[in-house]
Amino acid sequence: MMLNALQQPNPPTVSLALKDIMPEGTVSQTCPPWAIGLAALLLIWPALWNGYPLVFADTGTYLGQALIGYAGWDRPPFYSLFIHGLHWRLSLWPVVIGQGLIMAHLLHLVLRVQRQPGPVPLVVTSAALAMLSGLPFVTTQIMPDLFTGVVVLCIWLLAFQWGALSRRERIYLLLLSSLAVVVHQSHVPLAIGLAGLATLLIGLRRGPVPALRGLGRMLAPTALAVMALIAINGVAHRALSISPFGSVFLATRLIFDDTGRAYLDRHCPDIGYRICAVRDQIGTGTEHNLFLWTLTGPLYTELGGPKAWAPEAKAIVRGVLAENPGGVLLDAMRNTLHQLVTMASGDGLEPWRSQPGPEPIIARYFPSEHEAYLASRQQMGELYAFVHGLTPLHLAIFCLGLVAIGLRRRWSLSELGLVALLLAALIGNAAITGGLSGPADRYQARLLWLSLFVAMIVLLPRLRAATGQGGSKLAGAGGTG
Repeated sequence: MMLNALQQPNPPTVSLALKDIMPEGTVSQTCPPWAIGLAALLLIWPALWNGYPLVFADTGTYLGQALIGYAGWDRPPFYSLFIHGLHWRLSLWPVVIGQGLIMAHLLHLVLRVQRQPGPVPLVVTSAALAMLSGLPFVTTQIMPDLFTGVVVLCIWLLAFQWGALSRRERIYLLLLSSLAVVVHQSHVPLAIGLAGLATLLIGLRRGPVPALRGLGRMLAPTALAVMALIAINGVAHRALSISPFGSVFLATRLIFDDTGRAYLDRHCPDIGYRICAVRDQIGTGTEHNLFLWTLTGPLYTELGGPKAWAPEAKAIVRGVLAENPGGVLLDAMRNTLHQLVTMASGDGLEPWRSQPGPEPIIARYFPSEHEAYLASRQQMGELYAFVHGLTPLHLAIFCLGLVAIGLRRRWSLSELGLVALLLAALIGNAAITGGLSGPADRYQARLLWLSLFVAMIVLLPRLRAATGQGGSKLAGAGGTG
């Protein structure tokens, strides 16, 4: 259906671009700052209700990298630097407020270029997302998961709505896109894949020149992020690589998928790998996280830790791929499918007291907030059950959003691009996270809210036009950049 819509010429009702009806740089003034602030407040309600920002086990690492001054082996320090610029060792509340404002303003930009400017659409949309989706729980958690959805919306704006943005907005969008990509290594291949898809869509409709221009805009932030990742890893780890220890995750995934274990069974102990002596201590299936993160496990006690084991892990990955590429591909596809249906809300929102978790960092660097942290609903064990109980609602809204989108019959290029990027992001995120690392509920749950948002911004203008509440000539129009 999407391909047929792409090949058909635009109907007259969707041929206008935003810049054709409003002077550039004036539309953004239709949404006052108080509306963006109110929208942000709606999106951070879980932290207010919880009594403190939401945290995850990895929150301690993200806080500690900038506070203590080190670069972790498993994640880049850029999100740590970002949140450090907000909290300044004073309070973690500015981090949550900042993330809420970033998301609220991005929602405003998307709504505005889709003919829904002003405070009312933004507040109504934010309220719907706050009540019906898991976006607030992603926004208020001190983790970079919020930026996965930001990557998707930024790529769409760069590709299809460039002409609808003012100069300042373009600069801001490029900077925000760079931040969104650099804070998590999985965002690099996701951004590249989405940029490639958007380029294809533009090329089929507009030709190669606009497509290449759009590709340049979309890849510029990713290129900057890649250079930053290589630079920081070169300085911190003496490795000119985006992910110098990514082989540890992939080798672990292969071993727990049995292709790697079968390889070790065939070649140990002749290959002389240290893991041969402890492979009987390694579990199967979902226990890969225990292997990676249990400090008393064989990875740390027998193999010297992830950094020390990385060269051996890299050799295992090469060996398995050389001997059984088909098996690796099948396992990756199986894990991708598993990740596509693994998306329960609340993953990681259980109490995190002492180790592992951020409590030691909070107690040391934010002592005035330590009591509030301990007294929060999350640390009292009340938050996880509440959020997990919302999973049926979030999944139902996600599915209804997809169904509603599928009811559309006529598409502008920008609308088609937004829906295509949504679907590609869901599949690509599942392949990158579940297929290469291992399925986890939080990986896919961080994107579920996009279904409701896309359905609202694509369908509501048409409904208003159909009921005579909006100008039919403008309904559903979108710039193509």
